[in-house]
Amino acid sequence: MRRDYYAVLGIVATAGPREIRQAYRRLARQYSPDVNFWDQQARTLFAEIAEAYRVLSDPHARAMYDRFGHGVHRAEPLEVGRRGEDVHVAVELGFAEVARGVTVGLEVTRFSPCPACGAAGGAAGEACSVCLGRGVRRSIDPVPVSIPAGVDTGAQIRVAGAGSAGPFGGPRGDLIVSTRVREHPFFKRKGDSVHSEVPISVWEALRGARIRMPTPLAESVLVIPPGTTGGQVFRLRGQGLPKLTGDGVGDLYVTIRVMIPGGLDARTDELVRELERLMPTEPRAGLDRYKGGAA
Repeated sequence: MRRDYYAVLGIVATAGPREIRQAYRRLARQYSPDVNFWDQQARTLFAEIAEAYRVLSDPHARAMYDRFGHGVHRAEPLEVGRRGEDVHVAVELGFAEVARGVTVGLEVTRFSPCPACGAAGGAAGEACSVCLGRGVRRSIDPVPVSIPAGVDTGAQIRVAGAGSAGPFGGPRGDLIVSTRVREHPFFKRKGDSVHSEVPISVWEALRGARIRMPTPLAESVLVIPPGTTGGQVFRLRGQGLPKLTGDGVGDLYVTIRVMIPGGLDARTDELVRELERLMPTEPRAGLDRYKGGAA
């Protein structure tokens, strides 16, 4: 007995030419004799897939098939219980969600067992009018997915048994969720380490300070020692992002930027000159020896 061509390709009866072509290419790669040389079942499936594509890719042949069919709407024993296809979706995450982990509710487009015929495709030789004899129908279902802390852009999370249902009662494939993490205006990620830049005043640089520093998970105190210069980097251990393996937390690296006040009036200019006299420095001492490119 020959199986419904739409069920063979795993598509709905209203599928367009592009969807038919994509379904054929996906299945042809999976069941190609070149890959499954010794698997007789795969060779049989490949021949069935090729026949279904030949008919459905031809507008005239497809129109005739849609009108008259071939009188069979049930799967052969070989196909009963075949696993459904995996479904791929993408999700965009914020930095805070990555830092803590999150459960997101996704609306997943997939094939599900037909409720009208109980995935049987029909009864008493009659095809189900809802699924047109294929035992599955396209649906959009809510699926909760737990995203672990520490994921990065390009990570893939596999949710077993949440993909498309197989034809005629076959088990579901998997749901594969690809992640994309939005950039943060303050934190810059490098693996499980996080980098940021914090401004301090000249006076804090001179005298030192204790700064309340935001971190991906909460906040911490950054101790600025007296005499800190711009560009210095301080490391806060364990204040980065959780490692995806669950083995600890990365570090937070803070680069200091010293803010120089401007718009001095006569009084403040006088005070600055007094500080210059009290704290003389020679920041360019030794530059003369490099004249003319000397090393």
